[in-house]
Amino acid sequence: METLWQVETNIDDMNPQWTGYLFERLLAAGVNDVWAVPVIMKKGRPALTLCILCSQALLDEVSRFILRETTSIGVRYFPVERRVCERREVQVAVDGRTVRCKISLYEGAVTTISAEYDDCRAAAAATGIPLKEWQRKAKEEAYKQYG
Repeated sequence: METLWQVETNIDDMNPQWTGYLFERLLAAGVNDVWAVPVIMKKGRPALTLCILCSQALLDEVSRFILRETTSIGVRYFPVERRVCERREVQVAVDGRTVRCKISLYEGAVTTISAEYDDCRAAAAATGIPLKEWQRKAKEEAYKQYG
């Protein structure tokens, strides 16, 4: 079990184009995760709830970032506990190309294998074979070797 902090703010007056920039900056700062949820605020105004999961060490930095870089006028935060799977990254050969795959394990058993999107996307663009086929082939190969 791991304790992290969830930082949240509701924003109803920010340019939505800023969202991607905020995500990039927060992830680069070392937060564990960042997401946004569409909500309806008082008076029926559409808005988003910006949520960040981070360590206690980053709590002040994340709060300052939100208050400086968004139109938010306040943040709330609270401790959360989480349980995570062990993660491994492996490489598999598919049709002469290397594709990275992420393997998740819980209590020593494989729970999920995911083909790396960027590798499959590049292979699809280079070969004309659909992206979904590259993902399927890579996952099959990873399950053969590691599943």
